[in-house]
Amino acid sequence: MDYPTMRGLFFSPPDGPRPTPPAATSPSPARALRDAIEPLACLSIWSPEAAEGYAALGLDDYFAAYVWQRVAPLGTPPEPLAVTALGVFDGGLIGPQYALGASAVDRDKIVAVRLDAPGRTLRRVLGEDLPELGREAAAAVVALRRGIDAADRTARPLFTGLLAEPWPDDPAAALVHACHVLREHRGDSHLAVCAVDGLDAVQMNVLTELWCGYPLGAYTASRGWAPDRIEAAADELRARGLLDGDRLSADGLRHRATLEARTDGMQRAVVAAIGADLDPVTRLLDGWSDALVAAGAAPPDPAKRLAG
Repeated sequence: MDYPTMRGLFFSPPDGPRPTPPAATSPSPARALRDAIEPLACLSIWSPEAAEGYAALGLDDYFAAYVWQRVAPLGTPPEPLAVTALGVFDGGLIGPQYALGASAVDRDKIVAVRLDAPGRTLRRVLGEDLPELGREAAAAVVALRRGIDAADRTARPLFTGLLAEPWPDDPAAALVHACHVLREHRGDSHLAVCAVDGLDAVQMNVLTELWCGYPLGAYTASRGWAPDRIEAAADELRARGLLDGDRLSADGLRHRATLEARTDGMQRAVVAAIGADLDPVTRLLDGWSDALVAAGAAPPDPAKRLAG
């Protein structure tokens, strides 16, 4: 799948206005930071400069590049481990893409593109001639790195692998990398919480998409799951009382809020270490992320930003 096709799948605006989803209602400090960094972190995914870099290395299948650059912090793991680390995708979709990417490009080379290219994208979109970008980005990275350094690594494989990568010298690239590292910390944490709750990958997707404002199946299908698997997952969630028809039930809303609170709890050390800088840094990052969305550098659908 090439880069324009990938963008076409994920950059379409919603069909119409949606009610405010539960995920956007009174977010905790940890959740607010997560939502603020999402478009910045996802420059690691959506950077056109990264697409050009991967193609120059001989990998012009952009979905394969996406899978490989995300798994690369683990080294070159066996395919089942690569699939499991990404958590919410159908293995039949992810496995062949991982194999394609890993066979096409050396690991260190694909990591080098992922670390460098998003900073060039950020500077291009927000303005090369804005000297404050470098200063403010560098200050934000200092605060975010305090959180990263304090974060617990237990049961967080992608996050822990990223800690072994070099930090970019460019402040804009370092900012994207810091956001990417924190995004994977929360993602690993949420997978652990959901696993303890007894949810499989499809059920996790269904609960998250409904929590973030998607209709049933709309986001889960983008993770490669077939309609029958999605409906089977929905049936299992209905049996637990978490779905009422195609929507979260009252119990489902409370249950998903509990999962979110437990995920927040797994980031308590991050929030504490950033400390008094958390609110101003969150506002700063939120503004830059909004600018990326407005410029067409990140997906425009608010539900996509909330779902990650």
